[in-house]
Amino acid sequence: MYFIYEIEFFSNKSYLSNLIRAYAKQEQMKIDVIQGNDKIVMVFDQEDEQIEGFLNGMKDVLPASLFLGEGKHYFSKEKPSLLPIKKVNLPVNLAPCPTCQKEMFDVSSRRYYYPFTSCNHCGTQHPFLDRYPYDRAHTMMKFLIPCSHCQEEAKSNILRLDYPLISCIECGVAIRMLDKKSEHLALNKGDYRKLFEVSGRAIAAGKSVLMKTAHGYRKFFRPAVEYAPSESILLMADSNGFNTHLMMVTQEFNALLSIERPLLRIATKSDELKAIYGSSVEVKYPDDGMTILLAREIMNAGLQYIAYIECDADAEADFLVDFDLPINKQKDTKLFINQDEKLFVSGERIVFPTEVENSQNVVSVAHGLACVKSDNLSIIDSLDLFVPIQTDALHILENEQFEGNYSNGYRFPQWKASMMSVIAEHDKVGQKAIGVHFDSTLNFLYYNGKEVINVVPSIPFESDNLWNKISTLREGSDRLVINYKTAYPEVFERLDNLAGDMDVFKVTAIVLGLENESLEGISEQALSFLGKGGLQIDTRVKDNRFDNYAFLTSIMSYQLGGVENNFMCYSIYESFGDYIGEIVPQLIDKSNAKIITLTGETFANQSLYGRIKRTLGQYNPLMNKTLHIGQENAVYGALYL
Repeated sequence: MYFIYEIEFFSNKSYLSNLIRAYAKQEQMKIDVIQGNDKIVMVFDQEDEQIEGFLNGMKDVLPASLFLGEGKHYFSKEKPSLLPIKKVNLPVNLAPCPTCQKEMFDVSSRRYYYPFTSCNHCGTQHPFLDRYPYDRAHTMMKFLIPCSHCQEEAKSNILRLDYPLISCIECGVAIRMLDKKSEHLALNKGDYRKLFEVSGRAIAAGKSVLMKTAHGYRKFFRPAVEYAPSESILLMADSNGFNTHLMMVTQEFNALLSIERPLLRIATKSDELKAIYGSSVEVKYPDDGMTILLAREIMNAGLQYIAYIECDADAEADFLVDFDLPINKQKDTKLFINQDEKLFVSGERIVFPTEVENSQNVVSVAHGLACVKSDNLSIIDSLDLFVPIQTDALHILENEQFEGNYSNGYRFPQWKASMMSVIAEHDKVGQKAIGVHFDSTLNFLYYNGKEVINVVPSIPFESDNLWNKISTLREGSDRLVINYKTAYPEVFERLDNLAGDMDVFKVTAIVLGLENESLEGISEQALSFLGKGGLQIDTRVKDNRFDNYAFLTSIMSYQLGGVENNFMCYSIYESFGDYIGEIVPQLIDKSNAKIITLTGETFANQSLYGRIKRTLGQYNPLMNKTLHIGQENAVYGALYL
C-alpha cells in the first residue's frame, strides 16, 4: 500500500519538483516524485512514520507559485502510472526560495545581505547565462573562482549540488555605491548591509537611487504627485500594505507574492496612491536579491512602498549602486487575472526559457526569441544565447531583424503563428478552428487543418490626412470635423500633423488626451469605470470588416457630447466584445469548425474579457496557458507553419 500526495502544478517547469526531491534527500526520505503535465505526484511507503513530519516541513521549504493549485492525498495498492516530464537543466529567473532568503537575513551566514544568493531551484540564474549549454563555463560567473567554502558546499549541500552559480560574499560578485563625490565598495557583511541601508534611507529622504539589478538598471524613488511618471512601477516593499493601498482579489495577492513575481496592473485603494497614480498602477513585489534587500531597508525606514523606472546605466540619479558582472536582461512578464484564469500577456521572464517538442529540424525566430535544438532538445530563449545555429529550415517573423545569410528562410505574419501556438499547445493540430487575433489590429482567422487563413482582415489604417478621411466618411461628417476643431483646437492640430505609421489605438488615446498614448492607456481608463453597461461605439462594419475611421468618428462625437473618458474607454472594449461575438458564430456556421482560439494581448482587459466570456462562452474558446497570449507566442506557433 502506498500513500500518494498530489499537488496541482500547471506548468512544465521543474524547479518545484526538483526542490521536493532535494528536500526528500536532505531528510533521508524514500519518495518517488513524478511531475506530469498538470500535477506533481509524491509516492510514499505507507509504513513510513515520518510522512506527516516531512509534509509539514515541506511547507517551510516550498515557495508559493503561480502554477500551484489544490493538493490531495489518497492510498493506493499500486504506484500511479504517469508519463513524467523530461528533466531539463534550464536556468530559472525567479525570486530566492525561502531557504535562500533565510540565509540572506541570517547574520551568521556567509551570504548575509549578499544579493546573488540562489540555489539550483531558485534565484536569478538566467541573467548570468552567456550561452547554452547551461553550466558555469557558459555563464558570467566563469570569471569568479568559488572559495573553498563554496567548493565544499557544492559537494555537500543538497540544494546546491554542482550548482553552476554558487558564490558568497567571500568569492562572489562585488557591489559598490557611488555619489557625485565618492565611491564605497562592499567588501564584507557589514559593508553589504550598510550599502543597502544607505540606499533605503536616501530614497526615504526623497533622493533617487539608480541600481543595477539582475533585471537591468532600475531608478528607485519615492513617488509623489509631483513626480510619478506613467512608466513607473510601484514596488510594494511591505506586503502588509497591500490591503491598505490596493484593491486586490486573493488571486492577485497570491500572484504578487509567488516566487515567479509577475507584474500586475492593480486598482488603487488609498487616497495617497489615487492622487499619485489615479485609478490603477502596475505593481511588483521585490523580485531579485538587490530589490529584496533594498525593500527590507525601505521598510526599516518606515515606508511600505517606493517606485522605480526601468532605464539605462547613464540615467540621472543621486546615487548609483552597481556591479561589474554583465547580465543578460529579460523583459518582465505581465500577468492578467480574471477570477481563476491567469494569462501571461507579454514579456520573457518566468515563461522563457522553456523546452518544447519539435520533431523537425526547424528554427523559428520572433521578437528576439528563437526556438533552437540544443543537445536533442528544443529550447525557446533569447536568440543571442544560441551560437552557432544550424538548421534545415528557418521560420522568421516578417519585419524581424535577422543578420546572416540563409537560403532556407520563410517569413510569416504574427497572426498566423499566434493562432498555431494555441492550436499546438492544446494538441488540436489538424482540426478545423476559427481564430480571433487582436493586437493593434483585429483579424478573424480560419484554420482548415493545414494552414491559417485571414478570412476577415482589418481594413488598413493610415493616420495621415486623417481629417479628410473622416470628413468624407458619411453625410454630416464634415460638420463633425468643424465642431471638433472649434472644441479641441490643440488636439485637432496634432491629429492634422501626424507622422509615421500609427495604429488606431494610439490615435484614440491622443483624441481622449490620455497621458499614456497607447492601447494600454485606454485599458487603464477602462479599468477605472465602476459602472455597468457601456455606449455602443460605431464600427460601421463593411463586409464584416472593422472600419477604423467610423470608430474614431463615433468616439469624437461622444467626446463632443461630454462623455467621460473612463466610460468611453470601457465602452470601446464592450463594443469590440459585441463585434467579435457577432462575427465568430457566423464563421463557425460557414466552416463547421468546433474550436475557437483567441490571441493577442488586447484580450488582457477585464471588460473585453468579460464580454467575450458572455458572447462566446458557450464555445469554450482556447487561449495560451503556458505561453503568452501576446506576440511572444509566435516563436512557438511558427514551428507548425
